[in-house]
Amino acid sequence: MRRVLLFLNPLLINNGKRRATVGEIAELLTARGCEVCLRETLSAHSAGEQAREAVAEEFDTFLVCGGDGTVFQVMQGLAGSAATLGVLPFGTGNVIAQNLRMPRDPLQAAHLLLKAEARAVSLGNVELHPAGHKRARSWYFFIAAGMGVHAALMNLAPTGQGKRHGGRLAYFVGGARLLIEHPVQPFTVEMTRADGSTQIETACEAIATHVPEINRWRPGGDPFGSELRVAWLPPTNRLGLGHASFHALATRRQNGHYGWGGLPFARYELVRRMVCRPLNGNSYDPPLLVEADGEVLGASYTAIGMAEEKLNLLWPKTGDRSQESGVLRR
Repeated sequence: MRRVLLFLNPLLINNGKRRATVGEIAELLTARGCEVCLRETLSAHSAGEQAREAVAEEFDTFLVCGGDGTVFQVMQGLAGSAATLGVLPFGTGNVIAQNLRMPRDPLQAAHLLLKAEARAVSLGNVELHPAGHKRARSWYFFIAAGMGVHAALMNLAPTGQGKRHGGRLAYFVGGARLLIEHPVQPFTVEMTRADGSTQIETACEAIATHVPEINRWRPGGDPFGSELRVAWLPPTNRLGLGHASFHALATRRQNGHYGWGGLPFARYELVRRMVCRPLNGNSYDPPLLVEADGEVLGASYTAIGMAEEKLNLLWPKTGDRSQESGVLRR
């Protein structure tokens, strides 16, 4: 690290204790000979452009003080560059920090990042037509992207208030409410494997994962691999969705067809690309939502695949290095 930019999510460090922690981190980096600059993200959608501008200013290291959503936005400006990204967990889920085996305490995490090595990780790419836009847009993602009720869960509190006041509990409460209230709607999923073969299915949930762990769920993705691990669910009702979710979290049963009473289990595939489309031209109300790394991006259609660009990520030496060989933890 030579020139370090601390990117701050003002919504997540808006209390005195967290501000003080950021100050301690800045002092730690300065004491190690780094030139440190603190910069708040102006808005969620401006962070990527701010990161590009900072790369042009010759900052070589970007430490994100925020959650996975802030990392997602900053990543848009760093992918494919020579700059290095580090994560300081100030968010709710902190899935990236979880996969890096980092402590939840940001100051402890900063000490680990000083000894970390920059490693080039692969990225996913999601493309869609956002509501109100005529042209398709694309984003990089690191954790996961997909369509279905899980995306509606990410949309429960678009202003972030639910997450900030309720933390992870807000997701569990919201998920329970969605199982009761939100329709489970089918759509078409076209999956393309590395050998070029395709598989077309009708699904009600489809998530392309890129990391081994997402909180208690263990989908078994590989952040250094060239494929995404897709978890999908055939059409079912709310009870079937709850059944599959329970087994994915608790028993981790995979690729079983149907359980008691014809209730489905999640199915898994390794793919290079996944395209989700409305079923037979259906119009959905409420709309089917698309999310990437917990950020809701649009509705109704998405193409998800592997990006050509990579990201230099600070990987603490406490991290699980078994992924280097492409071996997925189950």
